[in-house]
Amino acid sequence: MAMMSILAGLSLPAVKGLSGSNGLNTGTRKLADWMNLARSEAIARHTLVRFAVAREWKSKDDAALRKISLWAWNSEVERFLPLTAWEELPVGVVVEPSLPDYIRKAAYATDDLASVRGDCVLDDRLGADAEFDAGTTVDPILARFIEFLPSGRVRIPGGSARQAIFVVTQGFANPSGQLTYTSRAGEGPATWAQINVDTLTGRVRVYHP
Repeated sequence: MAMMSILAGLSLPAVKGLSGSNGLNTGTRKLADWMNLARSEAIARHTLVRFAVAREWKSKDDAALRKISLWAWNSEVERFLPLTAWEELPVGVVVEPSLPDYIRKAAYATDDLASVRGDCVLDDRLGADAEFDAGTTVDPILARFIEFLPSGRVRIPGGSARQAIFVVTQGFANPSGQLTYTSRAGEGPATWAQINVDTLTGRVRVYHP
């Protein structure tokens, strides 16, 4: 019994780490898939489609930096209407609210400096958050977005870089979007993923440390 208790204690962190890694991979794929879907819909509908990430969600404690949705421009009503409901990333997976320093130390970044050159879409330096309808609450949701054009190109509001950058990691955010890592290694999280969108082509590329 003593030996079983020791083995269980040793295996639990590994299982939790594996679960967290799976959640991060699932969340990264979801973000990339939705960006590709936004591009396809913009081309097919010949209209503007926004891929949005909630930065603040006052009515739900764990929704900030985890909720994503797609919105398409409707010329009849002259406003953006939701293409999808607000979907959540896996529990414990969030989008970084700014471009973190730790990604510049990754092997892919040191091998190719261009991989970390771009505009981090959620960064405050790009300007104010946009308001989106939550669908279930009176208060609007504050979010950041990239906009896919009918040509397949991408526009970054407030930005002018060739790449739009999103960084996905393991952690939690409070309703105001302040992030806490659940697993740390040195100055940053134990693992993460970086998603770049080429603004000229709409091509999505994923980097892992």
